[in-house]
Amino acid sequence: MKLAFLALPAAIGALTATPAFAVDGAAVEARYTPALQACLDSPEGSSTMGMIDCIGVELKVQDAALNVAYRAVIADMTPDQKAGVQKAQRAWIAFRDADCAARYSPDWGTISAITANMCVLQRTVERTLELEAFSPDWSAPADSEPPGTVGTVPSRD
Repeated sequence: MKLAFLALPAAIGALTATPAFAVDGAAVEARYTPALQACLDSPEGSSTMGMIDCIGVELKVQDAALNVAYRAVIADMTPDQKAGVQKAQRAWIAFRDADCAARYSPDWGTISAITANMCVLQRTVERTLELEAFSPDWSAPADSEPPGTVGTVPSRD
């Protein structure tokens, strides 16, 4: 079961790659708690519904981390600055939900339900990493954010 599941995030990563913020798949997977793999390896996690339940439990953990990162970003902002980040966050939520919902169809079999749920989990971790790297301070060096992040100025070699 473990080998089959390890291939699942890689396959989903290929399907859900986002050019706007190139997050290393390993960085995303490193954020998953050991409880996710333990759940998937358990007898309860061996069915489609079991996998979806495992992903749902992990999503609660990752959503809490996302909320911490979001609150940290807006903590010292002016009301206008907060409004801009809030608008972006709401747009991101709409994108995540629509993008991941598009990955499910009963015509595609039960794997699409797992893929759609895993998409929400992966996108949530990606957004957490984006928010953790958020730096509105233009005096900060361009390499203060991971390569490929929005706001990074390309170097002129």
